[in-house]
Amino acid sequence: MKKKTWFEAGSYFLVSFGQTFVEFGTFALLQWLALAAPIPSAVSIAVSATWNYVLNRNITFRSSANYLASILKFILLYLWNFIFLTLMLQILPNTFGIDPLLVKGFTMVCQGIWGFLLCKYVIFK
Repeated sequence: MKKKTWFEAGSYFLVSFGQTFVEFGTFALLQWLALAAPIPSAVSIAVSATWNYVLNRNITFRSSANYLASILKFILLYLWNFIFLTLMLQILPNTFGIDPLLVKGFTMVCQGIWGFLLCKYVIFK
């Protein structure tokens, strides 16, 4: 792989790793403020997705792609990831008896791989 692609891959996964802490920290803070149950979850996902989008657009891929188009593609990626996780959590444990934690891990690996490829070649192109 080219040196640039290695940088992008490393940066992409560091941003994603950081996103985990942003989402959890935001969720914990909003829970601490005693907001109603769905609010901390929704807000923490929105904040962490924004973190991911901004850092990957500006640092990882240094993109000059159309903002609106890239945001819409990024949202579609998030929706697909949610649908994929939901389906896998319904199918694999119920049909094959696979532990849901293993399913979650499997889906995270898949999402990391196609997320990087889609961000590099489609979303921020």
